[in-house]
Amino acid sequence: MTCSNIYELRKIPIYYEELKGKKIFINALSEMNINKKYVHLLYYKKHNIPVCSLPKLGIVVISKNGFLSFCYNFYLFINSFNTKNISITKQNIYSIGKVALCHEVGHILDPNLSNIKSNSIQIIASIAEGIKKYNIDLKDDYYYKKNLPIELEDCIVEFKKNTISRELNAWNIGKNIVNFESNLERYIFDKMKEYALATYNYGNLKNIVNENNLESYMKSFC
Repeated sequence: MTCSNIYELRKIPIYYEELKGKKIFINALSEMNINKKYVHLLYYKKHNIPVCSLPKLGIVVISKNGFLSFCYNFYLFINSFNTKNISITKQNIYSIGKVALCHEVGHILDPNLSNIKSNSIQIIASIAEGIKKYNIDLKDDYYYKKNLPIELEDCIVEFKKNTISRELNAWNIGKNIVNFESNLERYIFDKMKEYALATYNYGNLKNIVNENNLESYMKSFC
């Protein structure tokens, strides 16, 4: 395993505090090759919000618990493969924060984001129409495990492809605006990208319905 002892995960919040939490992202942003007036940080110390961006507002939202949760999950992901060691160190926790931030800034700077979101809305509408057309009962706890019509399966594949395209754009932009301090930091970037993209390859109709509030969306047409 990358972490020789699972208890090493306890070092993550310790190093986070030693790095002064919010300053990880303030310092990382200051190092980026961008016009800083287009990007703002919104930091929450007590809320549990995943690291995310609000592109139209030029805001990256960060919370202590959200970032720590990402770190735990990332290290557990690394542990599941026989890959080059990424030790839990203060520098590596800083690098993870730096890479997470550059990816979210990538979304803000993506000139194609509006087109991708438009495609996503159209695909979601097609999924909603398919659910209605084939009388799929969303109240059935196992509806997403049953054989779905090809039309719906194709929509799910298109939705994932569109989402991965959005994420790839952000990662590619992020790579061009960040200054890597070492080969290890570049490697951390590559593994975080791999981890993030892997999560979008999984999922099913239930995930899409829940994450996009499709049940409420469909009720509006009843």
